[in-house]
Amino acid sequence: MSFRDLHIKPCYESGVDDIIEDYYVPVLGAAMRYDRITGFFSSTSLAVAARGIADFIVNGGRMRLITSPRLNREDIDIVKKIVADDSSLTMSDFGIDLDNLENEFERNHVKALGWMLASGLLEMKLAIVFNDDGSICDNETISEKGLFHQKVGILKDTEGNEMSFSGSINETASAWVNNDEEFKVFKEWTDAREYFVRDRKRFNEIWNDERKNVKVYNLPSAIKSNIIHYSSDFDKESISLKKYRTIRLREFDFKNDKKLFFYQADALNKWKANNYKLLFEMATGTGKTRTAIAGIKYLNQTRKRLITIITTPQNTLSKQWKDEVDAQKLTFDENVIIDGSVPQWDRLLVKLLLKNGAGMADHICLYTTHNTASSDKFTNAIQQNLQNGTDVLFVGDETHWLGAHKFQHALLPCYKYRIGLSATPSRWFDDVGTAKLVAFYGNANFEFTIKDALTEYNPMTGKHFLVNYHYLISKVSLDEDETEEYKNISAKISKLWNLKDNTPDTTITLERLIEKRANIIKNASAKYNQLEIILDELQAKGRIENLIIFVSPQQMVEVLNILASREIIFHKLTEKEGTKVEKRFGNKSEREHIISKFKSRDYQVIVAIKCMDEGIDIPTADVGILMASSTNPREYVQRIGRIIRQSPNKHSAVLYDICVDTVHSVGDDYAEFERKIRAKEQIRLKEIAANAINSIDALTIINSLD
Repeated sequence: MSFRDLHIKPCYESGVDDIIEDYYVPVLGAAMRYDRITGFFSSTSLAVAARGIADFIVNGGRMRLITSPRLNREDIDIVKKIVADDSSLTMSDFGIDLDNLENEFERNHVKALGWMLASGLLEMKLAIVFNDDGSICDNETISEKGLFHQKVGILKDTEGNEMSFSGSINETASAWVNNDEEFKVFKEWTDAREYFVRDRKRFNEIWNDERKNVKVYNLPSAIKSNIIHYSSDFDKESISLKKYRTIRLREFDFKNDKKLFFYQADALNKWKANNYKLLFEMATGTGKTRTAIAGIKYLNQTRKRLITIITTPQNTLSKQWKDEVDAQKLTFDENVIIDGSVPQWDRLLVKLLLKNGAGMADHICLYTTHNTASSDKFTNAIQQNLQNGTDVLFVGDETHWLGAHKFQHALLPCYKYRIGLSATPSRWFDDVGTAKLVAFYGNANFEFTIKDALTEYNPMTGKHFLVNYHYLISKVSLDEDETEEYKNISAKISKLWNLKDNTPDTTITLERLIEKRANIIKNASAKYNQLEIILDELQAKGRIENLIIFVSPQQMVEVLNILASREIIFHKLTEKEGTKVEKRFGNKSEREHIISKFKSRDYQVIVAIKCMDEGIDIPTADVGILMASSTNPREYVQRIGRIIRQSPNKHSAVLYDICVDTVHSVGDDYAEFERKIRAKEQIRLKEIAANAINSIDALTIINSLD
């Protein structure tokens, strides 16, 4: 885009025009050269123009600045360090993220100033007006008469078009945001060219020290001559900047965030439109965490006082969240894990709430577990110590758990902003709990399913958001003893079926019998032989790595023995593996240690029970074997998600499912219930098969099981 594509008026005035949005940001965004004469300069102007400056630098932009020697203290410090070539200052001190320049300039404008100077993107000179007697005002206190007050800007775009502006405006946040300013714009391709030429001539003469009444110093000579001084005129700059950020970000469209994918931006815009309450129903591996962090960042920058509470099913996930938040460089006054792994966490929580209320920690992020967040200690601390003027953002990860009766206490009405994350938020056989969640999150949701993630393309990689997978179903049968036990239990179920609504005791007995019978299917002995066949095939192909085997507790020992007999390096991962940091695990928890060893391929196989169903991030896994699986959609969707996340050099995944062929039982009265049970298993199998590469072959096998 060039200047000629912009709607640029000949004159701008504060109170009439939005001089930042209408002029400063779009013009800088199209420019590749910016020459500026200003009476006062502050690096806060870089933050105000962050979007324009970011594009300016991407355009290959260079800035030359002439200003008076009065600067604010922080800018003086960074300028002196750069000029002195301070050995304690390296480019790593700036740590500028080139892919996120806008946020870098907003977050730390002083650091950005230093980076621009050190990188040669900004040249800076200081100017002083001669005194009446012809002497240069170079003493410690520069008089008002000696101050340089001219204000001109000359810009050139990427197509060679040029323009200038001149008037009352300085290069500071206060000038662009608060002050009553006016300036005129002169385009070199219009009748105003004569004025543009005069502005350009004026800049060149001053820059080259050719004006008789002005002395220009480059930064080294200015520091050597001791003419650079701190000015109290900049005390209001941080206030101006904060005011501008709040106004602009309240109008922010998440589609402008270049780090978000289109569907993530759509989800956040829907959340914003729904009063900042929403269920994010997004497939495992599609960036639910990153999406929520963008929402956290937005509120953290636009609310005066905000407490963010992130709750997860387990401490390992809380740590995973904290690592990701830190990696995204979000800034909090306090950023703390609050759960049973922290001694006296309840006292720490109260202390943090009081600090927030006193204005000593305006922005706090707390990472906790569902168990802690729903406890009386936690909820009472929040309700008794949350101060007026403080907003709370509640982020429920794997939020379906919070619909359970014992965890519903975590869903406090005082949480003004809410984000619920889950691939499957609907609770299995719990309509009441599901309704509670839906209401808490504003009766609205955003969906991005496994099918969406397998068919939509990631514009950054040219690949799908998740890798495609093959679904390989193996049929096995119960042995004679298992079949006999299955039929005996079925007969008992049939007798009790018509009595199930008569007494609570009958209902409980019936539920136990149904669960006992389901365990016969889940733990069928023939599954072990089929597992050995699959392992032999994988070993023959050299694919015994990045493998997760999902088992029931009853299957764990036998599966481990099978792996050991083949000299496969494995580790189990259950809820019993510790979540507390220990020295023997390299200052990681036992669970984190196991996962890191699997990622580095020191372990070829992980044998997992329930804990692998929730949020553990292991994108390298590309083979899964289901030894045991329920008909609960949440469980099988999560397990698919464990193996189809994108990862470098990962092109596809394979999911093996060992299923028991249909067992026909007895009892005409019970036949309808039997059909319902088989139908649920068919739904599970067909939903997995529907998105597989080999869906037709898989469906053929599934239909043969009926």
